[in-house]
Amino acid sequence: MDTKKLEFKSKTQIENIQVEYLKGTINYAMKYSPFYHKKLKKKNSLIKGIKKMKDIQRLPITTKTQIQRNNRSFFCEEGKDIAEIVSTTGTTGKAVFIPLTKSDLCRLALNEERSFHCAGVTEKDIFHIAVTLDNLFMAGMAYYMGITQLGAIVFRAGMRNVKKQRQLIRQLSPTGIVTVPSFLLKLADIIEEENWSPRKSTIRKALLVGECIREQDFSLNRLGTLICEKWPVDLYSTYGNSECGISFCECEKKVGGHEHPDLIISEILDDNDNPLPDGEIGELVLTTLQTRGMPLLRYKTGDVTFKLTEKCGCGRNSSRIGPILGRKSQMLKFKGVKVYPKTIENAVLSTAGVNNHVIEVYTGDDYLDRIVVKIGCKRKNKKIKEEVLKNIEAYARVTPEVELMSIKEVDWLRTEGGNRRKMRMFIDNRKNGTNYD
Repeated sequence: MDTKKLEFKSKTQIENIQVEYLKGTINYAMKYSPFYHKKLKKKNSLIKGIKKMKDIQRLPITTKTQIQRNNRSFFCEEGKDIAEIVSTTGTTGKAVFIPLTKSDLCRLALNEERSFHCAGVTEKDIFHIAVTLDNLFMAGMAYYMGITQLGAIVFRAGMRNVKKQRQLIRQLSPTGIVTVPSFLLKLADIIEEENWSPRKSTIRKALLVGECIREQDFSLNRLGTLICEKWPVDLYSTYGNSECGISFCECEKKVGGHEHPDLIISEILDDNDNPLPDGEIGELVLTTLQTRGMPLLRYKTGDVTFKLTEKCGCGRNSSRIGPILGRKSQMLKFKGVKVYPKTIENAVLSTAGVNNHVIEVYTGDDYLDRIVVKIGCKRKNKKIKEEVLKNIEAYARVTPEVELMSIKEVDWLRTEGGNRRKMRMFIDNRKNGTNYD
């Protein structure tokens, strides 16, 4: 079967294929995963009855905490079969290590090849990769393998030395870039400081990771709009999950990230772990298919979004997920209003004069969330602070504290003095709080 054509098959055909792969994943996990062997052996009769996709609800939920506490018990292959070990950032507590076999690496490359194909990338493209490619980071490696497998040219620039990035863009004339949205903005500023316009670059397509560039209705949010104002490239939003070794990427219609149905099954669950219908907002839950090192069943990602299953305008029948609206654990309660940090972030980005920012939250004396937005700007202008507050009140319906800082001070907070491989926009200092990138 040509896997590139799978997503264009009928929904019934796609579901039948997914169910067969799901059965294989369950049997494999029961046999080789110490965690799932113990977890599933008592449910054997129920699992044998899985015939339709809705029967996935018979399987137990897997949480991040379970993996953190029992990481090695999720490993299915012994040392001779593991080709590489990667990890999460560890900002949610204890870092999770993910073993990858040779077949898992092939699966990772296949997933990214198809994601780039979704975004219209061809073998004629030249891609500039400006994401982390070391420190046990899966994403940079995955993008590199996917592009090369597609047949395009790639060069690995990483995220250091922004001026060097500008030089590479001028010398190697890439047609596309993979990076974090805020880094692309920073790169545009550096290019303008060098008396050269981003509009004159050869880059025409950007696949953006790690930060959301779309609103719930798929229109560009403030971050996405700012990028287009400075650098009018064709933007594609992607979402990836390291534990599951998977990513979802938009097609040219840009109405959600496409699921690769032979590699992953996605669900959206409510607070009681009940499935939600199309368009309803809840937590993204993933089940890996064709994974050998560390298969996961119904893994709760902690990310809040929604799912769409109707046929896409591009012709694909694969399910799609919407923009990531926030982290479930990041939801703030401020004077009776529920808000996600991303909503505050969009308001901050709409303010002229703001170069960078970070949002910190604390537990106040009244046991409610205290929000402090730290703004980095070239000049500590009182009018900027007033404008930030005005925009946050209008956009997020909350009135946090706003503190003006230098650009370098905010950068230090976002990277913990350069010790982090991913910049953080949100710092959770609440009692029992958890930091996320």
